[in-house]
Amino acid sequence: MTIDTTLLEAFQAEIGKASKILIGTHLNPDGDALGSALGLALYLESIGKKVEVLCHHSAPKNLRFLPTVDRIRQVPETADHDLGIIVDLESFDRLGTTAPYFENIKRLMVIDHHVPHEAPGDVRIIEIGAAATALILTRIFEALDAEISADMATCLYTGIATDTGSFRFRNTSSSALSAAAVLLEKGANLELVSEEIFQNRQLSSARLLGHALETMKLDMDDRLAWGVLSHRDFEWAHATDEDTEGFVNELLSIETVQIAALLREAKPGKIRCSLRSRRGFDVAEVAREFGGGGHKNAAGCNFEGSLADAEHQLVEGMRKCLASS
Repeated sequence: MTIDTTLLEAFQAEIGKASKILIGTHLNPDGDALGSALGLALYLESIGKKVEVLCHHSAPKNLRFLPTVDRIRQVPETADHDLGIIVDLESFDRLGTTAPYFENIKRLMVIDHHVPHEAPGDVRIIEIGAAATALILTRIFEALDAEISADMATCLYTGIATDTGSFRFRNTSSSALSAAAVLLEKGANLELVSEEIFQNRQLSSARLLGHALETMKLDMDDRLAWGVLSHRDFEWAHATDEDTEGFVNELLSIETVQIAALLREAKPGKIRCSLRSRRGFDVAEVAREFGGGGHKNAAGCNFEGSLADAEHQLVEGMRKCLASS
């Protein structure tokens, strides 16, 4: 994957004119969101820019190892930023409470790899085929012959590794693998990333995963699987929503399953849903039906109210997706 020369020049021009830059990313940030935001911030600071990083939510437990993660704020400490950069975000409203700080900014850049549903930004660097936003940034830095520090490399590597499921998902490309190799050469801490993200499950999480697998439901000749975790289940396991990271992938790993979902009510009446699929099944379309979004094979949405109602609506959507594909 190479970055279009025109977009690269636009990136350089915007950065060159700016002195105070505000970086933002989406609600409930994952490894690509935070890895991209922090890696970009480190680069910008290395060339003399003043930078702040905003996110509606704080970093989840499994990402608190990221270099400079403590810098993330919900409200900027200063004003008068002359450039905003949004990373890993296909819909402006997913900035949450940080949105107003970007709506009123002088110039706005968007760097992303999702299918766009809105088109904010004076400069838009969108590479839908890229495995991760961190991959796009890595290619930008390479093209600029930028100095990639070990901390930058760890952040960017985290973004690529998490969005490819440690290079297991179908979006894993030769470009993703070669970029990961470059980042390892620059000092990315593979052992730290692998342990913190993929090999560090808390006991509360293990208990909740066992319950989710024991109570999962199957339909449509076992091609559809879903799990439901109620607020009472979270209390029983002494778990939080962060403890469910990766659960839905366990459901999808079942041999016959084509579409999987996990519904979780970590707080009463607040239901978050993760959807995953194989091959040609577009779960992002299902998620968008309920105000969510994401990638074709990995998406999410939220409901408020009854867990049973949310389950009924989501399962009907997934059934239609399976039947129509």
